Amino acid sequence: MASQQNDKSSLSIQSTEISGWTVLAVSGRMDAENAPQLQEKCDELIAQGHTSLVIDLGGLTYISSMGLRTFLAVAKTLQGKGGTLRLCGLKGLVKQIFEITGLTQSFSIHETVESAVLEANV
Repeated sequence: MASQQNDKSSLSIQSTEISGWTVLAVSGRMDAENAPQLQEKCDELIAQGHTSLVIDLGGLTYISSMGLRTFLAVAKTLQGKGGTLRLCGLKGLVKQIFEITGLTQSFSIHETVESAVLEANV
């Protein structure tokens, strides 16, 4: 396989800590091929005791049903550990997909990372 990665199929996950919350900034395209990357990252963080997660989807341009399934699985895992998952930054096609599937009702969704963290700390 070539060493250059096709940007259209890549998924980037950056992790930071803000006010006791682990924030994952996800960008690129999330499909069946790379959705397990986010699942593995979240599982790793949860195993380390990080049970307050905010996932920033502002840089995500596409999400498949496998990507949606990943969020549901992470939320279920966190719920079982008394944790919390908040999503933020939904826009464009990704926001439409969450709305069409009714998943906006299943998650705590915020405009920005700051609003997700602030509400959580109130």
